[in-house]
Amino acid sequence: MKRAFLIEMTVLKSYVRQLVGLGFFVSICVSIGMQSIVSVPGILTMMMFMMGSMSAAAYDEQSGWGLFRLTMPVSRRDVVLARYGVILSLGVVGALVGLAAVAVLTVAATAVELPAGLSAALAFSPENMKATLFASMFCMAMGSTISSIVTPIYFRLGQTKATQYIPMIVVLIFIVPLLVLGGTGVLDAGSVHLEGIMRVLAEVLAFIETPAGVAAFSGAALVFVLAVLGISATVSLKLYESREL
Repeated sequence: MKRAFLIEMTVLKSYVRQLVGLGFFVSICVSIGMQSIVSVPGILTMMMFMMGSMSAAAYDEQSGWGLFRLTMPVSRRDVVLARYGVILSLGVVGALVGLAAVAVLTVAATAVELPAGLSAALAFSPENMKATLFASMFCMAMGSTISSIVTPIYFRLGQTKATQYIPMIVVLIFIVPLLVLGGTGVLDAGSVHLEGIMRVLAEVLAFIETPAGVAAFSGAALVFVLAVLGISATVSLKLYESREL
């Protein structure tokens, strides 16, 4: 697996630089609109998860790389596990780079008076620190979920065919359940179920606003990320081993 992982990282090295640059551009645009930098690590993390999965799948079909790779001393199992290792590594890199950028900006805003009131907006505060960590872990969970859904499809169908089915699958997974719940009346205004859900949600959000809540959420998010990627990797192994290239 280590050999396959190093091959994947070497192939995607140029993509990683482009993804980080694109992620920073999007983060800056969002931060300007929100007038806050708490979303920077989260945006970078989610983009690295999602775009890492898509870029790796796209590269597999360039010049027959996916087929040529299997002529090397790596098994299909190694290829799949290395791909998930790369996806997780890129997501962690996005989070660390984003958190480092926020830390640098915060220190600069605290040490030097910036124009246009930026020092006040970027100054350190416990609330901003908690919000940044929460956004990072939430986006990591969301990005890993999307990657865990699309990666098995890429392994089974290839990037070209998978692109045709992914929008429909996303709708089935995320939209159809909401439509079903809406049709059953669970989400209707005044519904006993909705009131109970909103009450529990309010209690959870109130707990997450505390330092202990942020720590608990971060730990739960990390466990969720590893679990969802592990399940997805198991599915990808079965699909890729049965795929004819």
